[in-house]
Amino acid sequence: MLQFFIEITRNFYVLTLLLGCLLCFLLLANKYKTSACSLLSAWVIFFILELVQVTLIAFNIIHYESYITFDPFYGPIFYLYARTLVQDTPLSHNDVFHFLPISACYLFMLTWPFCFGVVCALGYALYTLRYINQQPLTQGNRKNVIWLRRLSQYQLSAWVIVFSVLCIDNTLPVPLSKWVSLASYIPMCVGLFILTYLNFLKPSTVQGVLSRVEENLSSQKKFKCSEHVDLVKKLTHAMQSDRLYLNPQLSLSELAKHTEINTTDVSTTLNLCLQMSFYDFVNQYRIDEAKRLLCRSRSKILAVAYDAGFNSKSNFNRLFKAYTGVTPSEYRKHSCAIESPSLSH
Repeated sequence: MLQFFIEITRNFYVLTLLLGCLLCFLLLANKYKTSACSLLSAWVIFFILELVQVTLIAFNIIHYESYITFDPFYGPIFYLYARTLVQDTPLSHNDVFHFLPISACYLFMLTWPFCFGVVCALGYALYTLRYINQQPLTQGNRKNVIWLRRLSQYQLSAWVIVFSVLCIDNTLPVPLSKWVSLASYIPMCVGLFILTYLNFLKPSTVQGVLSRVEENLSSQKKFKCSEHVDLVKKLTHAMQSDRLYLNPQLSLSELAKHTEINTTDVSTTLNLCLQMSFYDFVNQYRIDEAKRLLCRSRSKILAVAYDAGFNSKSNFNRLFKAYTGVTPSEYRKHSCAIESPSLSH
């Protein structure tokens, strides 16, 4: 009976590996390269790397004690993936703090052979499900919230099963303990099957890719800029008077909420009426603010970047040169010398 179970498990893991490689290829081949797609790719790659080791152990090619687990990575990556899909916000440097538990898990595992990685994944599964349940259902995010909630519920159930199996595993004799431990990967393998099926069923949704071509064609037919001058005024007022661009974490959804315009109309107004993307719209105000600060203050370039709403000096330098043709330092030296002679002394 045990031998039959072993053979079934081996074949199942080989099949899962092939499916995981296919899903990884489809995600990496995505030409849009969205943050959600990149995060999901990272999740799949980590799982494939771990499952390769588990499969080699199942075929007695490597020793059971020699493999490296990536359990601590799964929870934070899936949370960031879900958040990116729901809110349509890019990753920021603050998200690095989500990976502190990963370091803590590996440090604990060096001194105590306990399944800290599973505990981390289980904790983040709870956190992710709670986050998704707190999201209001809108026309823009309804589909993402509903299927992500179901996937998060399955993920939480899977980690509860894995944790329970590993706890029971500690009470079993060594030969049986090894195979019970290896079998703990079955729930996550099933999760990979579900994810692959969803990706085939609706790849644009899973990968965080909106059908921009269809959306633009539809918008161009229905949306007339001459009839929506008030939307342009609201968006302009939010930048010029309310100065929302000073918030480095400003997102399309936050701008829509502030102006009381739905996200689709904000995006359509910017793309069709102002002929620019959301980030171009915001960054033009940030660049203008930076130019003003460079000429009217003696603050360091980094301080100017942060005060103008940018979240990194490198991003500020790159965008400033792209918009003005010169670096911030060159602009201050030459352009500001003309505008404000006192700064040249």
